[in-house]
Formats: sequence, C-alpha cells, structure tokens
Amino acid sequence: MRKSKLSLASFLLCLFFFSFANQANAQQKLKGYVLDENTLKPIEGANVKSSINNVITDRFGKFLVTIAPTDRSVDISYVGYALQKVNFSNVQDSLLIYLKSTSNTMDEIVVVGYGTTKKSDITGAVSKITAKDFNKGANTSADQLIAGKVSGVQVIQNSGEPGGGISVNVRGMGSINAGNSPLYVIDGFPIDNGSTVSGTGANFTGMRTARNPLNSINPNDIESIEILKDASATAIYGSRGANGVVLITTKAGKAGALKVDYDVYFGVQNVMRDINLLNAQQYQTVINELIQAGAGTPSQTVGNFNGGTNWLGNMYHKNASIQNHNLSFSGGDEFNKFYASLNYSDQDGILINSANKRYTARLNLEHNKGNFKTGFNLTTSFVKDNYVANGMDLNERAGIIYAAIAYDPTLPIYTSTGAYTLSPDMNIDNPLAIANGKTSISNLYRTLGTAYGELTFLKDFKAKLNIGADISNQRRDTYVDRQTIEGRANGGIASILTGTDNSFLSEFTVNYKKKWSIHDISAVAGVTAQQFSDRDQSSQGSGFSSDATRTDNMGLGDPTKYIVTSGRQANSLLSYLGRVNYNLLDKYLLTASLRVDGSSRFGDNNKFGLFPSFALGWKMEEERFIKDLNLFTTLKLRASWGRTGNQEIGNYQSMSTLGAGWKAVIGNGQVTTTTPSRIANPDLKWETSEQLNFGLDYSLVKGRISGSIDWFVKDTKDMLLNLPISRSTGFATRMTNIGKVRNSGIEVLVNTKNFIGKFNWETTFNFSYLTNKVVDLGGLNNIFSGGAGASTNVSILRVGQPMYSFFGYQIDGIWQTGDNFAVTTDNVKPGDIRYRDVDGNKLVNAEDRVIIGNSFPKYNSSITNNFTYKNFNLNIFIDGVFGVDMLNNNLVDTYFPANLKRNRLAEPLLNRWTPSNPSTVYPSFVNTATQGTKQVNTYTVEDASYIRLNTVRLGYSFNLKNFAYIKGINVYVAGQNLAMITDYSGYDPSISPSGGGARIDWNAYPTARTFLFGLNLNL
Repeated sequence: MRKSKLSLASFLLCLFFFSFANQANAQQKLKGYVLDENTLKPIEGANVKSSINNVITDRFGKFLVTIAPTDRSVDISYVGYALQKVNFSNVQDSLLIYLKSTSNTMDEIVVVGYGTTKKSDITGAVSKITAKDFNKGANTSADQLIAGKVSGVQVIQNSGEPGGGISVNVRGMGSINAGNSPLYVIDGFPIDNGSTVSGTGANFTGMRTARNPLNSINPNDIESIEILKDASATAIYGSRGANGVVLITTKAGKAGALKVDYDVYFGVQNVMRDINLLNAQQYQTVINELIQAGAGTPSQTVGNFNGGTNWLGNMYHKNASIQNHNLSFSGGDEFNKFYASLNYSDQDGILINSANKRYTARLNLEHNKGNFKTGFNLTTSFVKDNYVANGMDLNERAGIIYAAIAYDPTLPIYTSTGAYTLSPDMNIDNPLAIANGKTSISNLYRTLGTAYGELTFLKDFKAKLNIGADISNQRRDTYVDRQTIEGRANGGIASILTGTDNSFLSEFTVNYKKKWSIHDISAVAGVTAQQFSDRDQSSQGSGFSSDATRTDNMGLGDPTKYIVTSGRQANSLLSYLGRVNYNLLDKYLLTASLRVDGSSRFGDNNKFGLFPSFALGWKMEEERFIKDLNLFTTLKLRASWGRTGNQEIGNYQSMSTLGAGWKAVIGNGQVTTTTPSRIANPDLKWETSEQLNFGLDYSLVKGRISGSIDWFVKDTKDMLLNLPISRSTGFATRMTNIGKVRNSGIEVLVNTKNFIGKFNWETTFNFSYLTNKVVDLGGLNNIFSGGAGASTNVSILRVGQPMYSFFGYQIDGIWQTGDNFAVTTDNVKPGDIRYRDVDGNKLVNAEDRVIIGNSFPKYNSSITNNFTYKNFNLNIFIDGVFGVDMLNNNLVDTYFPANLKRNRLAEPLLNRWTPSNPSTVYPSFVNTATQGTKQVNTYTVEDASYIRLNTVRLGYSFNLKNFAYIKGINVYVAGQNLAMITDYSGYDPSISPSGGGARIDWNAYPTARTFLFGLNLNL
C-alpha cells in the first residue's frame, strides 16, 4: 500500500514537471524596440502587453515580452502617444515599433473639472499648456509659466520684486468689491489664493498688492496647466467659477526604470529700463533758473557741490544673482509608480536688500492593481523673503524708489561724521537710510497634501474619494531703526505679524462611462465640502533703549506704546455637482452640468445657489461634404451657455457685526467700547455671471495649421456694491446685490508647422480683443476710486464706460504770450498748462473732467517661434499689449511737485517753456500751484501699450548613445525681458501695482533683465 502511494506521488510529480516543461516550451519570448515616430528616439517606460504578460521598455526602448502560442499581436501604449496594436507572424523577428505622439492632435487628453476628456470631445473654451510650451525664462511662480501664452488670459505683474504679486484676469474683470482672480485647483484641490499675512508691518512702506501665494509651488513640478474660460467649463465649480478656473496638474511617476533628472540654472539680473532724472549739474542749473523766473526764493538757491549723488543708481543691486536647482526621481512598474523632487531657488532682488529663497519637497505615490487605484500627493515648502521698503507713500514714510527720485542729487550720501545726509529742504529720509534702516523678513511654511482611493465596479462605474489639506504658517518681522527719521523719533519701531491659514477638503464622486453602437456617454456626480479658517496676530512696540534686539525682545520697548491685535475667520462650502457628456456617431456632442453651492458667507435667504451650463459640439470634419474637401483634419463648432458665481467678498458680510469703538472712562478705569460695525443683509448672495460662447477648432493641411477662434459675451449681474441707506439705521451704506458689468471679446489661436525635417520651425500666435463696459450701478451715476500719494479719485465707474476709466482734465497745450487770456478767469500766465474748458464757463474745475484713459488692454497678443536644427533649439517669445493707459505718478510729481527742491524727470524740465523757448508741450514749471491740483490729466495718464522681446533661449542637446548612465545633457543660454518698445516714460508699463483696479504706477519695484545659463541632466 505504501509503495502504491509512493508510485502515485512520483507519477503526479513527473506529470507536474512534464506539464510545466511543456508549458515553458509552448510560451515564447517576443522582443523589439519602441521609438518616437517623429524624433526616432527610444521611448522608455512604454507598456507592452500580450495576453499573458505585461512589460515595460527600458531606457533604450527595448522590451522582451512573454507571449502565448495563440498570440498574434501585442498592444503598445504610453502617455502622450496613440495606442498601437502591432501584429507579428514570426516570434524570432525583432520588432521595430514607432508610436505616434498625440501631443499635437485632437486625441490629446485634457484635464477638466472632476475628470479628463479627449480634446476632440471638448465643447467648452479650454486652453492647455504643457511643460514644453511654458515660458523659458526664470519662472518662480506657476502664473509666470503661462504669461502671454493663452488668448483671453492676462497675467499682470504687480511688482518686479522676487516673489512679487501677480494678478491673473480671465476674460476681463466683472467685479468691484468681490475678487477678480480665477480659482486655482492643484491636483484636484481648490486652493485659497489669499495671503497668510497681508500686512507690511508698522511704518514700513510696501506695495499694495500681496506676495504671490503660488510662489510656494515649485514650477518644475508642474506637468500641465489647463485654463477653463467659458461657463460650460467653469460652471462645475459653481460659486467660484465666474473668474475662470486654472487647473494645475503636477508630475507623476511613470512605469520604467529609475529616472533621475537634475535641472540647474544660474543668472544675473539688472534693471530693464531706467528712469531719466536730472543729474546734479542739470538739477543745479534748472532749479536756480526756476528761482530766477519766480518759482522760488533766493534762499533756495542750489550752491556749489562736490560730485553729487546718483541716488537711484545707489538703490540698484547690479548683477543681482539668481539660481535654481531641481532634482527629481521617478519610476515604477505597472502596479506602483512614484515621483519625488527637491528644489532650491535663490533670487536676489535688483533693489538692494531684497531677496527671495524657496525650498520645496514633493512626493507622489500611485498604486493601481485590479479594480482599485490609490494615490498620494504631498508638497511642502519654506519661503523666506527679504523686503525693501518700496511703494507709494509720502515724505518720511516714502519707499526707496520714491525717495531716490525726489532726493537732491547735489547732496552727498554721508555727512563728515559718517551719518546719512538729510536734506534741509524736504521731509524725505535719505534713500540709503530707508534701504538699510527699515528691514522686513518673512518666513512662510506651507504644506499641501491630497490622498485618494478609486474603485472600479460594475465595469462602467468608478467611485473616488478624495481628501486633502492646505496648511500655511507665516511670520513677518519688521524693524525701523534709528538710522531713519521715524526710527529716531520713536526709539525704534518693531512689529511682528503672524498668520495661519487652513483649508480642508472632502470629496466623493462617481464616474460612469459607457460606449455602445453609435453612442458614447460619460457622467460624473458628486458631493464636496471644503472648510477654510485663518488666524492672525499683530504686535507692535517702540521706545527701545537700543536697536540691538530688534523684534527679538518686544518687552524691552515702552509698555505704554505696546499694541496687540488678533483675529480669526472661517467659512465653508457644501456642494453637489453633476455633469453629462454625450457623443453621437463621434460627430455630435452634448455637455450639461449643474452645481449646487452652499456658502456660509451669504445671507440666510440665499445660502444655496444653482449654477447650470449647456454646450453643443459638431465635428464637421466627420461630415461627407467636409471630408470631400480633403482639407480639414479637424473642424469643430462649439456653442455654450452657463451661469457661474463669485463668492470672494470676505467673511461675515451678510451679518451684523461688532467692532471696537471709542475709549470710555468708567469709574477709575478706561475701557474700550463695543459698537456695531456692519448692518445685516439676509438677502446677500454671490455675484452671478452668465456667459455665451461660440467657438471653432480647426486643423488643416495634415495638421500643419491648427488653432481655435472664440467669441464670447459675459454679463456679471448682482454685483456687490455699497449703496447709501437711511441714516436712521446708524450706517451710511450697506452691501447690496445690484449692478451689472459686461465683458465681450474675440480670442484667436494659430499654430503652424512651417518646416518639418532636419530643420523644424513651429509658430504659435495668440490674439485677443476685449471690451469692458459698466451696464448698471444700481441707480448711482458714478463711483470714484483709486489714489496714489496726493492724487485721489483718479478713476471712475460710469455706466456705458469701461471699469476704472481714468477721469481727469484734457490739456490743450501751453498758454503762450500772445494768447487771448479773456477766455478764462483762471489765474494763468504764459508758460502755464492750458486745460480744456469743457463746459465753456471760463473756469476750469472739477466739472470739466472727462474720461481720458482706459485701465484694461483692448488687445493682447503674443508670438512664439521655435526652431530646431540637429541638436540645436532656439525659442523666441514676443508679447504685446495695446489700447491701455496708466497714471504715471512720477509725472504727477514732476508737474505738481510738493517742493521746488525735489528732483524730477529730466525731459520736461530740460525742454520747459521759457520766453526764449516757447514750448507748446512742456510748461514753464514756474506757477505749478496757481491752477489747483489737476494731477490726473492727459499728460500724467500715458499710453501704456508695448511690444516686448520677452524671452530668447538657445539650447544644445548632446548625443550620448555611448554613455551607459547618462541619458541626456542639454545646455542653454537664455535672456528675459531683453527689449521693449513703448511710449511709456516709467519703469515698465507691464507692471500694475494695483492689480485688478485702475493702473497706477506707484513707483513699483522695477522689472529685471535676466541672463541665464542652464543645464538639464538626465540619468
């Protein structure tokens, strides 16, 4: 019996080995190479799939896949390339497979709200920019990557300082009191783009726009940016979609061997355009001649001097350094993928004592097996800013640019005792005393993380849970020491600002996708909740015995001058969303979406709002009458309508709130009273935008020419305005939903492949035309706004006119000796500015003001040319803005100086009116105060149109076929902000410190011209 069992076991064991050997003999190996069809370069990480095996190509594009005896084909796939089924007849052959890139075809995958879709199936206005098309300069923020690259999207630099603020407008502006910035979504997480700490610190002059929050995101980690422009695309984001949506997708791991990339660049920066002021000799001559003409007294005469000082030149940090290092790792297999990166960025400012440093680390993990997929994204960063006092403030609080422009150039920097020289004729501090005596340092820590799990069930359904958090902590230390006028007067001034911003997201969605016969349908439904909270605290002290401890020991200051404030805010959103995409015959497209948003910011009667959209598409290239033309590869008509909202009004605006009131003495003590600060409005709701869009996508001549054309009209109604109410309420105004603004325009994109072959030349052209018009102000005739220095109410909101139009006086030249002075009762003399008497009453006053300028460009355009020859690549990017004006505050100070002895722009003074030089352009500058303060006029409001040679980059890629461990080396040189053609006399017309409001040049931090040398190393 035992022998029988042993024999049976031996038989089964032999049978097992025989079966295994037979199976091994039946299975075979298929080998081959996968290459890019256009570049002929190997593709690493491509997926090769047989019926029984799935492998990844190596760095040489090589694969070896196990096949079953019945296999006659394998599937080859890779992100960015069309799926290809390859047939074979002999497994002994080595296959050579060429994949076709989809990056320039309508099969490209585009990220949209809560999903992805093929570009050919998009029915809305969506623009996608990938890493290869990003701006090639020194980009420290995600916004800068797309500046000038997308029609209908204007990226406005608010300041040229490192990490400076940026405003982005998508299809114009539609709000006065709510925000105008788009919603940013990073890897599915909608972020709060506000500043953690928005103040500048006590007695520290700063620009009126905050630092750019996106500066904490590493641009090297970004894979693509999609801009959703029309309501069909943005309505899925409901009450946050009115200003457009920017979807940022970061890099993820790809299957294949470990890939290591190191990118580095070094560069130098200098001021792009300088301001031409009177030098010391010119200043002495001009001021003394003006005194002789009656503009001043003999006591103000400028005497002899020794050399003089170029104050503005002393503010510049010449050849300021910039460097960026990025190290990334990626790889994985068919089940697990990873991407990790480390980044260090260090930029010195072109103004002394300003700098920005950033450290970032990122990790992306993804696991995908069977029906379950999970992923994790984590980005953490530390940003350190050194600020220099700059911006538009007056006198002893002036910033360094304002002070350097105005300061007497005949004065030396230091006195004989080594102290900073002070001018006896003006109450402005020595510019170098400001630069060195007012310091402000900010430390910002930010962590953004998301995690998701996705389950495929019932074949056509996917359920996804996504959670995330965005946490920021910032501290800003500011100190004004005794080198400055204010510091000496107050015994030093110290302030500490701290802030914490938290945002938490919970999101659950279900996707459905089904294709049968002539029908293709996809849908998504979900619920999402997001909570926001922030805390801030400010402490300020003065009266220190010395400057030694600065902000490190606030308790050493005068206790009677110690000021502490704090605050906390919170708001939340609860949303339900759904979208359906239907495709009939791969020819007729329908998209419909609905979002229901509930916001804690709005009144009890309007907590929830509905935001629907509808869109149609027609792939005309699939029609026989178009196919017969044999011309178009793509010809798609699009039409869409949708409603979106804008909830960016701040917190508690619908509620009755209390605030600190007057001081009162009760008994023997002093207390602070509490008084009502806002009247409730239970009907307050979001601003609503309705947008109609018609578009055409085209591709012809076998893809050699492609692009899109869009026409849109966007009406924003229920605008949030502060309207007058009865004084019996105890308040003068109340926030109310009323008013309407219309934006309309045309957007054009043209891509051309001019030459294909050993020499490649591709061109991308963008153009947009925009009109902005106030339609209704709730019964008000005008709303005045904007100011800089002594200039107030510089712009106007008026029905029928663009928002923030400049409102001022027209100039008809200069009064001449032989003119008829009887036509005016103003106290004018020959050589004075001749203002237009619009109403003809012989008196020029406020009633003679008219609209004299436009704050928003009518035309934006750019052209990018990319040339490739053998291993060389040349990229040239030119952009331009036309039909826009800016109030130049340096011209205001030139024509209306607060003090005769302040320095001014050279050209008007050197070419001024005199009896022997009766200029018809420039006044005499003798009677600057006799005609009142008419600072906003057609002289001070200048044309801010420009054409700019934005970026030029020349690179060379080394051929490293014989190197085992180095896959590629690319070296390049680049120049940024190389040249500009403009009539604007200030630093840079492309900078607008006010962000989205009236364009006013507040002596903004100037723009840098940058030269870079870079290296990309692939291992």
